[in-house]
Amino acid sequence: AERALTRVHSIRERVDETLKAHRNEIVALLTRIEGKGKGILQHHQIVAEFEAIPEDTRKTLAGGAFAEVLRSTQEAIVVPPWIALALRPRPGVWEYIRLNVQALVVEELRVAE
Repeated sequence: AERALTRVHSIRERVDETLKAHRNEIVALLTRIEGKGKGILQHHQIVAEFEAIPEDTRKTLAGGAFAEVLRSTQEAIVVPPWIALALRPRPGVWEYIRLNVQALVVEELRVAE
């Protein structure tokens, strides 16, 4: 059998695809997080916000890329309308993205940002 190399999608690309597929569910969660106001949220606070959304919404998001993002998020910095996430998908690997809650835009951030 012939093997082909496939491109691994970045966190930003996976979140962007999930946003398109589950816009309302993700907006519900991001709006809750943004509603906390300007500041820093730790992992357990983000998980608590996820658990506070309706169960059917939670189930819709539970198996997708956004659930993976939530599991690997170490902290979120909220400066409305932006939410920046520090992700640690595996030991020694850090990724940073920010989401605009109003425009539903996902951007990758460099460490310096």
